Amino acid sequence: MKKRVYLITGFMCDERIWSKVEALLQDSYEFIHIPIPNENSFEKIVEKIDIDDENINLIGFSLGGYIASYYALNNFSKINKVLVISSTLCSLNSDEIKQRQNALKLTKEYGFSILNDKKIKTLIENKDDKNLIALIKDMYKNSGKELFLNLLTATTYRKDLSQNLINSNINFNFLYSKDDILLNKNWLMNMKENKKFLFECIKSSSHMIPLEKADYLKDYITRIIN
Repeated sequence: MKKRVYLITGFMCDERIWSKVEALLQDSYEFIHIPIPNENSFEKIVEKIDIDDENINLIGFSLGGYIASYYALNNFSKINKVLVISSTLCSLNSDEIKQRQNALKLTKEYGFSILNDKKIKTLIENKDDKNLIALIKDMYKNSGKELFLNLLTATTYRKDLSQNLINSNINFNFLYSKDDILLNKNWLMNMKENKKFLFECIKSSSHMIPLEKADYLKDYITRIIN
C-alpha cells in the first residue's frame, strides 16, 4: 500500500509545481493536493483545510510551507511528519510589508499583471530555461487576480512560528537552497541551534526546488518519510 503524502503549493502556484517529483515517486506514494483556499484571512485559510487522516505526512512549498506548519501546529495529534520546502516560518520585515502593500494598491488601481522574466529569474537557478519561466508565468496567470489580492491580504502580517515549533513535539524538517533570496537567513541560523529539527541545505540559489531540484527532492522525501 502506498503511503499518502499531502502537498500544499506556494504563492500563486498550482499542482504543476509538484509535477516533476510526482513523476519520480508515483510508484511509491499517493500524492494528494491541497490547494490554498481563496480566503482573505490566514485563519480562514487554515480553517478551510480539512485533511481526513490520522497519520499525516505534509509537505509545503514556500508560502505552503508556512501554511502546512500552521496547520500542523493546530492539528498536532494527526501529524506524522512535516516537510517545509523553501520557506522560513517568520514574520515579514518592514520592507517586505511595504512592497506587498504597494502591490495591493497598484493591483486594485491598475489591474492584475503577471510576473515578468526579470522577477522570475531571481527565483530560479537556470535563468536560461525558457520552459521553466513560461510555466511559472502560466501558474501565476491562472491563479488570477482574486487569489493574488486575497493571499497578499491574508499573509502579509504573519507571526513568527519559532516558539510554537520549539514547544511542539511535531517532526519538522526543512529543505532549502543556500542562496535563496526569499529566505530569512537569521531565522534559519537561530532555528538550526535547536537540534530537534532537521535542516538540509542545497548548494543552489533556486527557490523553485520542486521544479529545479526534483531528483534531490525525490531522495529527500524518500529519506524523511520512510
